[in-house]
Amino acid sequence: MKKIGETYSLCPYCLRVIDAEKILEDDNIYLVKKCVEHGEFRVLIWRGYKSYMERFKFNIGKKKPKPITGLDNGCPLDCGLCPQHKQKTCVTVLEVTSKCNLNCPICFASANEFGVFHPNLEDVWGMYRVIIENTEKPYVVQISGGEPTVRKDLPEIVAMGKEAGIDYIELNTNGILLAKDLEFLKSLKESGLDALYFSFDGLTPDVYVKRCGVDLLNLKLRVLENCRKVGLSVILVPVIDRNINYHQVGDIISFAKKWIPTVVGVHFQPVSYFGRINRNPENNDRVTIPDILKAIEGQTGGELREENFTPTSCTNIHCDARCFSILDVNNKLLPLTHESLGISGDIVDIAEATRRCLCDLWRMPIGNLCSSNATSGSWEEFIELAKTRYLTVSVMAFQDAWTIETDRLEECCIHVVTPTGKLIPFCIFNISSTNGYTLYRHRELNYLK
Repeated sequence: MKKIGETYSLCPYCLRVIDAEKILEDDNIYLVKKCVEHGEFRVLIWRGYKSYMERFKFNIGKKKPKPITGLDNGCPLDCGLCPQHKQKTCVTVLEVTSKCNLNCPICFASANEFGVFHPNLEDVWGMYRVIIENTEKPYVVQISGGEPTVRKDLPEIVAMGKEAGIDYIELNTNGILLAKDLEFLKSLKESGLDALYFSFDGLTPDVYVKRCGVDLLNLKLRVLENCRKVGLSVILVPVIDRNINYHQVGDIISFAKKWIPTVVGVHFQPVSYFGRINRNPENNDRVTIPDILKAIEGQTGGELREENFTPTSCTNIHCDARCFSILDVNNKLLPLTHESLGISGDIVDIAEATRRCLCDLWRMPIGNLCSSNATSGSWEEFIELAKTRYLTVSVMAFQDAWTIETDRLEECCIHVVTPTGKLIPFCIFNISSTNGYTLYRHRELNYLK
């Protein structure tokens, strides 16, 4: 057993800020912390010491954001963003409702449980203004909830964002209403929606029964078909649980290939234990970023390999991994990223590069046809192929009260905008204690009891 780092964390029971150590044991990294009232916790945060350490070569400088709040109690109790925060905003999450047409047991927002948050259009406009005034172009916004499509004025909210100057808007959705109402989907597209950030947990009915309490598979497929009809890009978002859908990681990527160019990305999220799922799992049940990468390589037969995935370096280097690939003429993914390439010295502002990547790549593919001037096998053909036949596969591990490290949190670039005029890092915004208490979510969104 060897100590490899120190940080601060939270007690999962009382959310008190406590000292924590990062410990290496049996090639795994554990977060070890002790609350004077609730005892010691030892939680797995990473599998594989070598890959953990190799990520530090991607650790480039961050660009501090404009502070909104003061520094009174220290991280993570002054969020908004405070002067201690080290990275500016790449993606802003704008929640437009706490209502939902499902009651999933893993919901990070505990939708339908704690009263109602359903801002009027004036409040939504105010949150757009917070984004414009406190972040930098290109402005990337994810409209979220709850389930945003329960709002009939959602097209107006999208159009309002474009009017405010937002460059890229994606919609976080379960898709149920979009499967049933093609005209509503068309109106969202016409209002300026750039992509769906689409909850898609697997390819068999049992996955959805376990995850959502109902078989949604056919509805999910209808959403994709409707998006193809209206020309709207889709990012599939599977939340991976070792006991529910870990074995389908490779199949989901194979499925995504068949839906290119409608599907432009697969964004895997290891299940995090906050919101409605606030228990502490056994360490053997924890799914880490290396677990997902191992599953991708093994379940795709090496079509995508672990070394093809690198941290974006926009957020903390241990928060995410991403691989860009092109679908070649043999229907195989050709990875364009490799860990040996490291970080380009020309990319000084990774945050800006990431946002521009979202704006330029995830918005443009549908409807772009390959040039008839490209000759077979030429570089021009490759470029034209890349416009319509690419897939981004990524992994992001959100922190919960068991795994949170303040050094990761201080470098977060995904921020939730609030009606109170704040920008709060996504993980700390949603973190809940074992009894469901949150530091920020219910207070900042002014839930009505």
